[in-house]
Amino acid sequence: MAAPSGTAASPDKFNPFTIHSTSYKTVNKHPIGVDVLFPKNLKPGKHPLIVRFHGGFLASVTGSSLFPWFFTNWILALATAHSAIIVSADYRLLPEATGQDILTDIADLWTWIHNDLRPYLSTVSPSPTLEADLSRILVAGDSAGAYLAIQSAITQPAGSIKTLVGLYPQLDMRSAFYTTKYEKSIFGMPMLPTDLVDKHIAATEPGTVVTSAIPPSRIDLACAMVQNGRMLEFLGDDRVLFPVEMVKEVESMPPTLILHGRDDSAVPVEGSERFVEAFKGKHPETPVWLNVQPGDHGFDGEATLETEWLREDVAFVVEHWLG
Repeated sequence: MAAPSGTAASPDKFNPFTIHSTSYKTVNKHPIGVDVLFPKNLKPGKHPLIVRFHGGFLASVTGSSLFPWFFTNWILALATAHSAIIVSADYRLLPEATGQDILTDIADLWTWIHNDLRPYLSTVSPSPTLEADLSRILVAGDSAGAYLAIQSAITQPAGSIKTLVGLYPQLDMRSAFYTTKYEKSIFGMPMLPTDLVDKHIAATEPGTVVTSAIPPSRIDLACAMVQNGRMLEFLGDDRVLFPVEMVKEVESMPPTLILHGRDDSAVPVEGSERFVEAFKGKHPETPVWLNVQPGDHGFDGEATLETEWLREDVAFVVEHWLG
């Protein structure tokens, strides 16, 4: 994946938004942050909600909730086009945490959204009547964040999420790519030694909580975990951690869009293909749309709502989210 350029990498992309930051829970005296963004000059009243998760192999290659390189431009544009509020949260990271810890954080975030977002908005917004419309929720994420968006759709009450957008989601983590050591040139990086992971673990105090990092501080750690087939060692092996399996067990799923690059070196496209096959097998009545485009991980970094290949996808999202 080439380094994002232009608007994809610039913090100026957040200029159209007012941003407020708080925490939605505390673990071992460590607050876990959540950012609330709403378009400037947003009128009073109810507005649709986008709940967004950042990626990074669940180990935060991509920094934190508001790291600009990896906050998808067209998702921000979707919010401004439809006067939507965005909630974007951090969560505990591998390898200091486990997959179950991360899912607990995501569940607690949803509790905060339903119980505390409204009073929080009333204290920070210019209008006391500015409110998120919890009947119109779009959940979105990129890479590992898409895994968390999909886990949200699987675990939250049926009908509570209107639409799901998964961008190059990290899904099939029982596959050999994540469980077997072999030559993997992730983002063009050479193979990294497994003792890089061991040294990190040895230097970590028990109970340490990590929820964000400034790239590239954890890129080598995360890539070494994957290249050496050690993902499940830290994620865990509980069935609930694997969406390709769990989508076959839930009674309903929201309409879903998945985008993936055919040449993705970090998250193989076959995981999305397997997930969509399982989704269709269990939920044939629910629209699920897989768009595979040429390109590596993050191939849509410069896309806009008017990008030709994306227009139909955007229309699909808007129809099911707001229609």
